[in-house]
Amino acid sequence: MSHGINTKQSMLSLVSNAGTRQGATMNYGGQQGQHHLSGGVSGPRYLSGTNRPCANCTCSPGLLSRQSIRSSSYLKRMSISRMGSYRSASGTTSPIPSENGGGSGVGGSPKRASSVFTTDSSCDPISKEINTSFRLESIRKQMLKHDIELYIIPSEDAHQSEYTSLPDQRRSFISGFSGSAGVAVITRDILCMNDTPEGLSALSTDGRYFTQASNELDFNWQLLKQGVKGQPTWEEWTIDQAYQMSLDSGKEIKIGIDPTLITYENYKNFNNLINNKVESSNNKIQIKLIPVKDNLIDLIWSKFEEKPIRKFNELIQLDLKYTGESTISKVERVKTQLINNYNSDLIIINSLDEIAWILNLRGSDIEFNPVFYSYLILKNDKLILYTDNHERFNEINNLKNYLNSINCELKNYDDIWFDIRKFAIEYHSINKNLLITKTSSWKMVNCIMAKNFIEIESPIVEFKSIKNEIELNGSKLAHEKDGLAIIKFFAWLEDKLVNDSDLISEIEASDKLLEIRNEFENFIGLSFETISSTGSNAAIIHYSPKRDSCSMINPNKIYLCDSGSQFLEGTTDTTRTFHFTEPRQEEIDNFTYVLKGHIALSNVKFPENTTGLMIDCIARQFLWNQGLDYAHGTGHGVGSFLNVHEGPMGIGIRKHYNDYPLKIGNLMSNEPGYYKVDEYGIRIENMIFVKKSDKLPNFNGRKFMEFENVTMVPYCKKLINIKLLNDDEKLFINNYHKKIWDCYNNKLIKNSWEYKWLKRETCPI
Repeated sequence: MSHGINTKQSMLSLVSNAGTRQGATMNYGGQQGQHHLSGGVSGPRYLSGTNRPCANCTCSPGLLSRQSIRSSSYLKRMSISRMGSYRSASGTTSPIPSENGGGSGVGGSPKRASSVFTTDSSCDPISKEINTSFRLESIRKQMLKHDIELYIIPSEDAHQSEYTSLPDQRRSFISGFSGSAGVAVITRDILCMNDTPEGLSALSTDGRYFTQASNELDFNWQLLKQGVKGQPTWEEWTIDQAYQMSLDSGKEIKIGIDPTLITYENYKNFNNLINNKVESSNNKIQIKLIPVKDNLIDLIWSKFEEKPIRKFNELIQLDLKYTGESTISKVERVKTQLINNYNSDLIIINSLDEIAWILNLRGSDIEFNPVFYSYLILKNDKLILYTDNHERFNEINNLKNYLNSINCELKNYDDIWFDIRKFAIEYHSINKNLLITKTSSWKMVNCIMAKNFIEIESPIVEFKSIKNEIELNGSKLAHEKDGLAIIKFFAWLEDKLVNDSDLISEIEASDKLLEIRNEFENFIGLSFETISSTGSNAAIIHYSPKRDSCSMINPNKIYLCDSGSQFLEGTTDTTRTFHFTEPRQEEIDNFTYVLKGHIALSNVKFPENTTGLMIDCIARQFLWNQGLDYAHGTGHGVGSFLNVHEGPMGIGIRKHYNDYPLKIGNLMSNEPGYYKVDEYGIRIENMIFVKKSDKLPNFNGRKFMEFENVTMVPYCKKLINIKLLNDDEKLFINNYHKKIWDCYNNKLIKNSWEYKWLKRETCPI
């Protein structure tokens, strides 16, 4: 569906034309593959404060109207001026796209039709309500049938993916919370004698999503804020509920979960917490964690909407000019490490990005992430790939011959469960162990009857996090192209808002940015849903605008845009915060404190074995001096034409980051921020990679390392308080802006608005 956006060619011709044609695309990233699902809604919905039924939709002030309630006068002006038409970024007019039709279109992630995300233009968005009671009632009836008292619904899919496709968005379906991270827990009161089962429901998420979750959850849900003092974790809350239920009833309380959706490691940790609670009790408490074969959400889904179908889309083989290393070389590196460290030659690989990396294949089964649903077993020199829709290997780019060349056998997706059992028996007979990774599911372990396995950190995780020279050069090229796109976008946006006094919505701005990116060679799609946010929406860390319910961009308020692209050469992720008129002094000062931290981290030198946890405070120090902070990490790894979030290293306060020292070739983000709820948000994000510092000598045999920026977008000059900067910081900004000007000024039409905008934003301070 096109809303002022150029339709891009199919990926069918991508490989043969990759170096010569522009605008090749995959079926992800919000451009193509719209999901038009329809389904029924259980029970009538009523407009708030009335007895009048709503017109055939699942309404939600939690999901839709709370943004509208805070909207500026620009939103009111929009509703008057549009009068039922949607003006695209290019100025054309078309019927207003519904959330159903536009949900998987440009600039937005796919949303389920007739779901808790559905909007109907016949409803007043400020009056919309959601009531998850029917869904909770239905799942509690399933809990009764399966004899469990508590049910856990994680966000992840069977591969522990951070971002999931429609069939795996079960937690969103049951709770209404659309963020990428969180766990839902539902209880069933076994003492309740009513025909309608009762209980509690809780949603646990981290600081990135506190505001969003508060807006989206309805009255049935309790929000558990991870990392906040006095707030229980979801594990603690679940165990406390089970403890009290067992104490009250005198019965064994069973906690159920789909064993494919929890890693074996997380299962062990959770089960240990349960056992510790039971053992420390003086009462006869009985609590048991059990696997539930049937996913209970899947059993009720079709009662409320048409259940999405898992798709196995087309694939491409990524050329060596993009990967820098062949699959045969990668397999040999992995095999050598397995034999040397664990004396085993069989490993089960569960993570989709690891499979895509080692096979040098890319897919489009999950929006924004160029991966494909599969499992992979490396057994000695042989690979076994488990996936469906085998026709795509025969018809597109002759991938079957490629698999033969790397000694890879192709099997059906669900054959993995039989083969795990078979190989476990085979290796047990010769006193050998299988290797499973930290992302392996509890179900995988349950298939290994003799328990002859060793759980390890997949060597692929570190291998793919250390980019080779080809990948780093590809990242530089990708960011050079994306930087020009973002520069053109901000120049366009300021021109429309300030010079033309035009009305531009957050989603129109997002669409325009995508339209500009479409012009660049080897652009495949977005790397995540664009965060286009004005004013108070910018204070929602992972806010993303929704069609028909977003705000108009107010030029008198801060505008934050966090966006990224997938190019064949690499994955980008850039955030810039701009103000188009006269910012307040508070906004200027806080932006400058964020910028000072951003610069300090960019310039830091550090010895080998330094971790991201150790240097996180460098970016926060100037905010801390003002009593301010931000509730997210400072940096995350980024894949090479892969997932925009990639481990194992990162920069932040999570203990996990202290386990993985930064290494030469790590590609990651540098993104401090500050968020004042209900007012504004600030974030500045560049991509950086780790390299050896040639200016510093070794110390006690340890070499020093530093970062190099690859992002090429200027900082907002009118938000910088020069008085708060020292000479080194001013020099950094001027040198950075000069580099940008030198790179792009000849690529813009001289004396055009874009040229003048860039010249103004990059001139020395």
